[in-house]
Amino acid sequence: MVALPVILHGGLDPRRFAAWAAVCIAFAVAFWISVASNRLAWLALEALLVMAMVLLLCDGFEGALLVLIALQLGGRLSRRAGLAWIAAQTVLVAIAIGFHWSPRPAFLLAPPYFGFQILAFFFADVFAREASSRLLVEENARLAERVRISRELHDAVGHHLTALSLNLQVASRLVEGPAREPIETARTSARLALQEVRNVVAELDGAAAERLDLPSALRALTADLPLPRVHLVAGEGLRGLDADCSLTLLRCTQEIVTNAARHAEAQNLWIDITSMDGAVSIVARDDGRGVDGALCVGHGLRVMRERLEQGGGRLEIQTGPRAGFRLSAWLPKAAKAIS
Repeated sequence: MVALPVILHGGLDPRRFAAWAAVCIAFAVAFWISVASNRLAWLALEALLVMAMVLLLCDGFEGALLVLIALQLGGRLSRRAGLAWIAAQTVLVAIAIGFHWSPRPAFLLAPPYFGFQILAFFFADVFAREASSRLLVEENARLAERVRISRELHDAVGHHLTALSLNLQVASRLVEGPAREPIETARTSARLALQEVRNVVAELDGAAAERLDLPSALRALTADLPLPRVHLVAGEGLRGLDADCSLTLLRCTQEIVTNAARHAEAQNLWIDITSMDGAVSIVARDDGRGVDGALCVGHGLRVMRERLEQGGGRLEIQTGPRAGFRLSAWLPKAAKAIS
């Protein structure tokens, strides 16, 4: 649609029009590649191609293409860097319009397109941050439900089946004759049912532990996070942890990532998860704005501290204004069950 006025104009220099059409097609290709690859280099190329379109044949609507670039910047760059990028490409397109036409149309066109870009950028930025937080919450809920079902099967159904098996054992000793055989059959069925329940619990716990395997699950969880960029170090010794311990560690790490994305305005987040003798530790720090240490413990961090302490662990927090945020958590490998 931006290109349509030029196409319908007619009477243009064929060579300039051919060059302009090639640049326009190149922009379309770069746009689709950048959406798929999520690399900033393609966005820079898009901006340069917009300048080339303006210098060749300016129709005054190229600023709408800059809005497409601003949409892609949202969630990829910090707000400060994104606004600086938008300001820079707006100034460049204004210079190009002034060179092609005159300073007056450049002055008239640049401000509204700058405003549209800011609107698009903040929309995409908020959407990306909320989407990341939503994914963390949903994943957390699925894993918690898996562990809860496992615990309920073990504690409730397993208990009743054990009691049934013991009562049938007593009954088989008290009866004689034809009634003994069906009691023995029922007792065998109860034992088999109890074994099946234990197998299901083991599969659920094993699946939960595998799903919560920190070296792989956390990398997948943080791979597509727009900001902050998460630098995760997770040792192979974390595989095969107790399901409760794994779930607690994942929840804590998710809370760390969520806090950094929502509140810290950080560009980078470093998370180091190591396995020690009988325990696992998480050390996380970011390069965000930090806060007053007395004000830093919100609801999420309080829940994290309670969860760690219930599992036999502990939490330490260090932060300050413009000093970033540092968190250290420690948890035994065989964490206590957390309700």
